[in-house]
Amino acid sequence: VGDEACDDGNTLSGDGCSARCAVESACGYSCSGGSLTTPDTCAATTCGDGLRAGNEACDDGNNVYGDGCSSTCIEESGWACTNTICGQTSCREVCGNDIKTPGESCDDGNTVSDDGCSKECGTDCGFLCDVAEPQVCTSTCGDGKLAIDEACDDGNTANGDGCSSTCIEEVGWACTNADCGQTSCREVCGNSFQTPGEG
Repeated sequence: VGDEACDDGNTLSGDGCSARCAVESACGYSCSGGSLTTPDTCAATTCGDGLRAGNEACDDGNNVYGDGCSSTCIEESGWACTNTICGQTSCREVCGNDIKTPGESCDDGNTVSDDGCSKECGTDCGFLCDVAEPQVCTSTCGDGKLAIDEACDDGNTANGDGCSSTCIEEVGWACTNADCGQTSCREVCGNSFQTPGEG
């Protein structure tokens, strides 16, 4: 009334109508419905306008799902969002929480490397991770990609070629492992073990 742009029946700022009865439009609010006997109702103007207001848990300036703040301004699982007063929300993915987000190759619920999913939530060399939550990552012997739980991996599951069907180096062979690559094995002559290629 008078010089008041709004009056929501209290003197709190941050709820759409400031302590000085001014609409906090710079913070994403609009107010309406007030009269001499009825207080104004203030609400967030628009979800996705980059101004967190009202019942919005976040507002990152868009209406896109999968970036931490949903199209209905709710913080998405697997993300941590930071809000500023009258400002835009910024969200980041949280690695190690059992929730795979778009920027993660995997998320197995921890930040330990060499278990299939790295501490940065990337798939460790030689592993494949399922899509369940929490994700389980396993290596495949014989795929030609040396994983941390394999002594060798020559790209097959045949015995008698230096690297066994269970990816263990066989006696009488010397194997060279490539970083995240295929193992190559050669027979060792003079070691008291006769291998298939030694006559």
